[in-house]
Amino acid sequence: MKLSRRDFLLKGTAMFATLGLGGALFTATGKSIFAGGVDDNVDEPVIVVVQLSGGNDGINTLIPYGQGIYYDARPTLAYQQKDVLALDNQVGLHPSLVGLAALYKHGKMAVVQGVGYPGPDHSHFRSMEIWQTAEPTKISRNGWLARYAESSLRDSSNPLKAIQIGAGGKAFASEKMSFPVIQSLETYHLIDPKTAMMDKNRITKAFLEMYGVQNQTEQLRVVSGRGYEAFKSVEAIQALTATYANKVEYPKTNFARDLQLVSKLLAGKSGTRIFNVQIGGFDDHADEKVQHAKVLTQVDEGLTAFYKDLEAQGLQDRVVVMMFSEFGRRVKENGSGGTDHGTAAPMFVIGGKVNGGLYGAYPSLSNLDNGDLKYEVDFRSVYSTLIDKWLKGDTTAVLGKSYESLKFI
Repeated sequence: MKLSRRDFLLKGTAMFATLGLGGALFTATGKSIFAGGVDDNVDEPVIVVVQLSGGNDGINTLIPYGQGIYYDARPTLAYQQKDVLALDNQVGLHPSLVGLAALYKHGKMAVVQGVGYPGPDHSHFRSMEIWQTAEPTKISRNGWLARYAESSLRDSSNPLKAIQIGAGGKAFASEKMSFPVIQSLETYHLIDPKTAMMDKNRITKAFLEMYGVQNQTEQLRVVSGRGYEAFKSVEAIQALTATYANKVEYPKTNFARDLQLVSKLLAGKSGTRIFNVQIGGFDDHADEKVQHAKVLTQVDEGLTAFYKDLEAQGLQDRVVVMMFSEFGRRVKENGSGGTDHGTAAPMFVIGGKVNGGLYGAYPSLSNLDNGDLKYEVDFRSVYSTLIDKWLKGDTTAVLGKSYESLKFI
């Protein structure tokens, strides 16, 4: 019996899992179109973008312990020299970043100091939008990662070429492509796995008929195309080879879980070139010392486990992690034991092929812009370096022009 559109909506809705998509996409021969896997370009370089949402306090992350003014400006928040994980005789990492300090010592982490952009904005929403679109002076409907995929990965038929892990923003916003948002491999289905095979086949057939772009009016083709692309991503996930061996113990945090998901996808030969991951909790207007240490510990433990996992799989030379926050915090602490929205802050780049070390100059703590740090490096220089030197992409197509190239790759 043919499943009507009404039946599809009634029965299918009750069976949808996290994504609301799944099933099997078959060729005329009866084989899955992804039966051979989606491992095209599995040896190509990969970037994992990590955003620290909320405005990470860069001054207490990369600590200028060699400057007396740091202690004058932060009488309760400053860390004593003996507690700082020194990188040189002027700056060091927060005491919670033990694992990242070890990666730095082994030359696997670059720290770009004083990163920002002209005319900084103190709004969380607008600042994050600027970083995710790489457009400080205008509102853009397209994200910078989406533009990279559109220009440099346009010939790839892999539906998993770029993936958002968990909640996202505008980095993957696109009018031309859609990108899967995945929270776990186990829940990324169209239909509840417990559904009888006959019902699965009927719902799948109805779904494909409903979202078939060839039968839609022009106004509905965009929606139909997005639904069909999402369907393909589910099929691709289900076709991944189960080759991941859990050789590293990850901490029990959502951030670590998301990074482990990246590792699982790479081990399964997903062919993904871009991942986007985020962790929140950095908006420290009050009682910063305890909260900031707690969330930085999650970052440190998650990234340390992830890098060890990459090493265990022999993937450390294929993957680069770039970590940023939408803005830093002001130099002086406020009256509530916290810091208010600021501007420039450090960025971190981690990977087996990274040229570790300090890049750029630490912003002056005395020559300020109305209480804020003046940036030393435009964040688009970091993006440009990664696009050009690591991903071998078209920088101009993504950023509109070339920017200063840094030497961390």
